[in-house]
Formats: sequence, C-alpha cells, structure tokens
Amino acid sequence: MRDIVFFLFFLPFVYLAFRVPFLGICAWIWTVLLVPKNMLFGFAADLRFTYILAIVTIISLVINRDPFLRKPGGTLYVLMLLFLLQSSISNMFSIGIPVLGWAVWSDFFKAMMLVTFILMMLNTRNRIETFIKLMLVGAGFNIVFEALKFLVTVGSYRIPGILNSMLTDNNLFALGVLMLLPLFIYITPTLKTKNLRLAFLGFSGLCAVCVIGTFSRGGFIGLLIVGWRLLQKSKKKILFGFIGIVFASGAIFVAADGWKDRMETIDDAKSDASFLGRTTAWKIATLVALDRPLIGGGQDSVQTFQVWDYYYREIDKLDFLGLANAYRNRPKAAHSIYFQVLGDAGIPGILLFLGILFTGYRMSKRLSKHAHQDWIRGLASAINTMLLAYMVSGALLSMAYYDVLYAMLAVLICIDRLNKQDIENLTRFTSPDKDNN
Repeated sequence: MRDIVFFLFFLPFVYLAFRVPFLGICAWIWTVLLVPKNMLFGFAADLRFTYILAIVTIISLVINRDPFLRKPGGTLYVLMLLFLLQSSISNMFSIGIPVLGWAVWSDFFKAMMLVTFILMMLNTRNRIETFIKLMLVGAGFNIVFEALKFLVTVGSYRIPGILNSMLTDNNLFALGVLMLLPLFIYITPTLKTKNLRLAFLGFSGLCAVCVIGTFSRGGFIGLLIVGWRLLQKSKKKILFGFIGIVFASGAIFVAADGWKDRMETIDDAKSDASFLGRTTAWKIATLVALDRPLIGGGQDSVQTFQVWDYYYREIDKLDFLGLANAYRNRPKAAHSIYFQVLGDAGIPGILLFLGILFTGYRMSKRLSKHAHQDWIRGLASAINTMLLAYMVSGALLSMAYYDVLYAMLAVLICIDRLNKQDIENLTRFTSPDKDNN
C-alpha cells in the first residue's frame, strides 16, 4: 500500500518535470536527499526515481522552450569538468576493482549532470530558492526521522547513516547534515508563513541533534565551527544562541555518558584504533600517489585488499611521521577527502580538487561581502560556511564526490552571474549618454 501511495505521489513530479525542465531538477534533488528507496518494500523499491527524473528532464529540456535558459560556464565549472575527466582517466588504468571504481564515477558523473542543468536553468532568485527549499525538504524527512529515534530511545539509538545514499555511515551523515545547517538558517526567513518558518527553524535545531546523535567526533568539531560562524553572522545572536544551546544541550543530555566517553577519546587520538586506521589509510593513499603520480590508483582503489596489501609492504617509508599502523589485513577507506582524491586521481586530481574548493570558498567569501543584493550576500555566506564545514570535517572522511557539494557550488556560480548582471545594469544605468556629449 505504501508503495502505491508514494508512486501516485511521484507521478505528478514526472508530469511537471516533463512540462517544465526546471521543476525536473528540483524533483531530482528532492529524491536524492529523500532516498525514497529506504521507505518502500514492494515494487516501487526497485524503481530508480532519480534516474527517471533525469531522463524526463533531459527530454523536457529538448522539447520545451525555457526563456531563462543559459549556457553553463565559468572557471569553477571548468575545474569540475577537468576533475571528472581526470577521474575518468584514473579509472581507465585502475589498480583496484574496476566495477567499484566505475560505480563511484557513475555517481560523480550524475552529480556533474545535475551541475550542468543547474547552471542552465537556475537563473533567477525564485528558481534558486525553490531549488534549495526542495532540497532541504527532502533532507528534512531523514533529519526529523533520525533525530526523533535518537530522542525517543533516550540516546540508546546511535544514528548509523542513511542507506542507499552517499551518507551511509554515522560520520558521513553528520557532515552531510552540517553542510545543510547554514542553508536551513538562510532559507527560514524567506518563507512566507509563520508555520513554515517555525518548521524550518525546528529542522535547524534537529540538525544539531542529528550530529550529536551520530556520536561522530569529527561531526561534533564541525558543529562547533558551524555554530560559531552562524552565531557571528546572525543578526539575532541572543535568540540564535539560545535555540542552539537548548537543542544541543538537550541532545547531549539524552546521549549521556556514552557520548561523553566517545568525545573524550579525541584527546587520545594517537592511541585510538579508529584514528590509527585513518592515518594508515592516508599513508597507503600517499604511497599510491608517489608510485603513480599522474593518474593515481583509480577511484575506490585504496580500500581494496590487493592494493592495501601491496603498498603496506612499503609503509615503513612513511614511519617518520611517528604514528603506529593499523593491521595489514584490514583495508580501510581513505577517511579524508584530500587523501581520497590523492590516492584516486594522483597529483593532478588533488590539485584540481583543491582548486575547486579554493575557488568556491574565495568566490563565496567575496560575494558574502560585496554582492549588490542582500539575498545574494546571505546565500553566499551560507555556502561559505558550508564549504568551511566540509573542508574541516571532511579532512577525516571519504566524501570527495558528494553530489550536494557540487550542486551548491553550481548555485554559487549562478548567484555570481546574477551579481555580475546587477553590476552591468547599474553601470549601464549610471553611465552618461555619449550621444548627448
């Protein structure tokens, strides 16, 4: 019955996407964050909702005329395409398991398709904010559901992550929620009704609950950074601080001693087995990059047993770092966006990845201070905080190809274009008429 209800609910999205391609990418990002497969158990569980919407959106783009359509472009977009190309070349010469590597590449390719559609169609404030709202509504379901399970069980339920998504473990989910928190704060005042504003304000508070409920140490550090940045930029610091303290302290109280014991292990990182596993994975990724500097080992190669075992034989070359190593027979993921890309795509890959992050951070910083419209400054500031959380907490997580990151970088390009249009229009309006001179 649940499958039938959801399928009937989904059909209007397909119709709207067929009529208006912009609505197609809104529904696309909604399904990506909602992950409907986890709620279904019958025939609908096997349907690829995002794939269906992608195909319908492409068809709609061909047969319908969109007056706001623009060609994708910009330095940041070119860097993302070059990064995709480098990842493709690395996978062609992969030393890991090709099927696993191309599965990662497939998700990254779909993220780049979404980026391209965003750049083509999100060219007004209304479209940009509608897109963000649908994205947050999709994510909001999982945030509320996981936060309530954590609170109802009085902290005995540790949030494990979201199956069938890119946030499949507690640490990844914590970072994904952290990245959305600034967007919830930005979008809430733009909502027209009080009930909606209260709902999204509740989502914001439950984001903090979710991060604490994952028992993720990196997530907690990221929460402190994001909370401080948001408090600095908030016009209602006392209200924001009060709400944040209430939600966070309530979640910590529910988590009780188990959460406290988990956070205290941050001080003993050098003797913590989980941290030693990370540093060993970083060493393996570095050795792969030193051995294959131009192409790396291919996506997801570092965590395959044969690659891990082969390069573990040379791990003593990096023992000058002074950290013990994890077991040889227990391969691990890179556990760092930086070492993940270094091992996957070599030196060119990490340079392109760092270029994407640096360009995005610098652009968002500039727009947050100097954009001509308040809403652009506010959204750029939210994206800047999101990038900061990603770059700091992502240093301990394998999340280099997260689709939401690239989607929001595409939104950043869109608001930069709108800001440039404002400057051109202002210049044209204020410049003297040469014919009258």
